[in-house]
Amino acid sequence: TDSLHNNNNNNSNPPPPNLHSFKMLSLLTSPLRRPPILRSLSTTLPHALSLSSRNEEVKKLNKWKDLMPSRDAIHREFYFKDFSEAWSFMSRVSLLSESLDHHPEWSNIYNTVSVTLTTHDAGGVSEKDIEMGRECDRYADMLDKS
Repeated sequence: TDSLHNNNNNNSNPPPPNLHSFKMLSLLTSPLRRPPILRSLSTTLPHALSLSSRNEEVKKLNKWKDLMPSRDAIHREFYFKDFSEAWSFMSRVSLLSESLDHHPEWSNIYNTVSVTLTTHDAGGVSEKDIEMGRECDRYADMLDKS
C-alpha cells in the first residue's frame, strides 16, 4: 500500500492548518491593511520634526502631551472599560508596530495603557510618532464606540 495513505505510518504528517487561520494571518500581516500614509512611512528613513512642525502636529493629536524639555517624546494615557478592552487596544497597536518596525514604550495596569512615542533613530519625535499617535487615537475611539 501507499505509505501516504497508511494510517499506521509512524511518519504521519500533521493535518494541514485550516483555511481560516491562513486568512486571519494574512489580514493581520498584510501591508495593504496599513493606512496609506503609514505604508509610505515604513519605507523612509526617519528624521526628527522641527520644533515648529512638532508643536503644530502634537496640538492636532487627541490628549497627547509633549514631554519637552525633559524628553524628546510624546505621551498619552488611555483609559478603557476593563482589562480586556485595554489588552485589545495593545494587541491592535502591536500589530501596527511590528509592520512598521516602530515600537512604542508602554505599560498596562488593568484598564490603563500608558504610551510614549519617540523615534530613537531620528533622535526625537518624527512623523512616524505622529502617525502612530493618530492610529492609537483611532483604535481607542473604535473600542469606545463598540
